[in-house]
Amino acid sequence: MTEQEIDKLIRELQGSSVEMYSFVAENCDENLTDDEIDDLVTDLESDYLSLREFVINALVD
Repeated sequence: MTEQEIDKLIRELQGSSVEMYSFVAENCDENLTDDEIDDLVTDLESDYLSLREFVINALVD
């Protein structure tokens, strides 16, 4: 995936809380509770660099 495609995906995730939650839920540790996923989504929504790192790591796996 190119840098432009990663940036586009991040913009899409930032534009929709539902898409952000779904992406995080699909790509996080399967042992996280719904509340922990909510907290992670909140953290990622407020920290672009962490969100970018999360997205890249999810795409690599």
